[in-house]
Amino acid sequence: MSAIVLTTASFLLSILPPTCIQYLAFRPILQEPQKSRVWRSYATIFIAEIVLFLAFFQTGWLEFRFLSYKKLLLSYWIPYFLAFSLISRPYAYQNLFVAGMQGIYTTTIHAVLMNLTLLVIPRSAFFAHLPIYLILYTALYVLFSPLLLIFFDRIFLKYRSLPLLAFWKYAAWLPILLSMYTGALSLKDGPLAHEYLIPRVFHILAGLFIAIIIYKGMKLIAHQVDLQRKNHLLAAQMDALSNYTSLLQDAQKRMSIFRHDSRHQLRLLSELIGQGDEKAALAFLKSIDTELAQTQLQQWTKNKAINTAVTPGLEKLKIAGAKIIADLPFPQSLPFEIDLGHILAKALNLSAQILLSLPKDQRLLIIGATPIHQGLLVYVKHQVPPEIPDNKPDLLREELYGQLVPDLNAFSLTYEATFRYDLHEHLASLYITIPYQMDGK
Repeated sequence: MSAIVLTTASFLLSILPPTCIQYLAFRPILQEPQKSRVWRSYATIFIAEIVLFLAFFQTGWLEFRFLSYKKLLLSYWIPYFLAFSLISRPYAYQNLFVAGMQGIYTTTIHAVLMNLTLLVIPRSAFFAHLPIYLILYTALYVLFSPLLLIFFDRIFLKYRSLPLLAFWKYAAWLPILLSMYTGALSLKDGPLAHEYLIPRVFHILAGLFIAIIIYKGMKLIAHQVDLQRKNHLLAAQMDALSNYTSLLQDAQKRMSIFRHDSRHQLRLLSELIGQGDEKAALAFLKSIDTELAQTQLQQWTKNKAINTAVTPGLEKLKIAGAKIIADLPFPQSLPFEIDLGHILAKALNLSAQILLSLPKDQRLLIIGATPIHQGLLVYVKHQVPPEIPDNKPDLLREELYGQLVPDLNAFSLTYEATFRYDLHEHLASLYITIPYQMDGK
């Protein structure tokens, strides 16, 4: 009785670190409610396994021998995998990959430790010393587990924004199938470290190469995605530059017309002044000033890249009669100016779709940036039709505003920014917080 409890307790202790790794590998990318549900489900399963495993031996459903613990080791992880997959389905295949890589890691530690143990303990006495062996195994597992977490962090956290479902759908099966195959071969009673030493070496090497291939493959995919993103940004920048050039050309044409008409206008102004009609002269001067202002593009910010990106959208809204409140005190250079300019240009185009459907007296756009204690807050706000329900907490779930999500996600990952899009007091507002201090330039 005491031997069963001691050995089973040691076995349960040995599966606790892999269970924690299974959770910790995804902890940085799970939402808070998911974290709580995963932890509760894991704790429930672990408690249930304590009761079940002890009951299996007490009732005789499993014989008290080494083979029984091998069977438990091959199957204990399945409930954790199913629970995690139900709670966080987008990461189900990655979770399967983690289980497989942990299986290879477990095999590696068992192969090394068991061969060393059998140098001092006879094979016939190994099962009697199984609790001590499992405690040593647990200590070794915990000692080197940070290497596993670093590896999982590199491939999951660093590349979590990449569209890799098709990749993980197939790659995740490699380590788990390899682990299950090796485990099935070892389903014989007693320690088999010596008999399967060569196959275990190949198993470990295969796992090592799987890890390298996955890491290199993820790195290559990320490079290709980043290259596509940069090409997309370059195309967007060229498009903005083309639009900005067209606006400059239109302004130059208006300037040519103004110059052509200026002699006639000055003659009329001189006549009004000569007639002593000051009121008419001032009104005429005001109209000339307005016409002159239309021959020049407004500079919205000192940053040329952002100014080039936002000018076409703002000029379009200005021509459409929208009221624009702009305050963009960006410095002349920013490390994220091209990416931010691209997002602001898309946000302005989205705002224009809404504003141009409103009456002219309701067309309001607010765009600005302000330093805050977390860094830099950039915002774009626009009026919405009064019939739209107010106080929506997350407009990014709406189809129209959801078009910005991929660009916002990429920007937030690259520059550690945060964002939200909400509706309050009939203003749809995009807020982007960037950890960057402008006065530190």
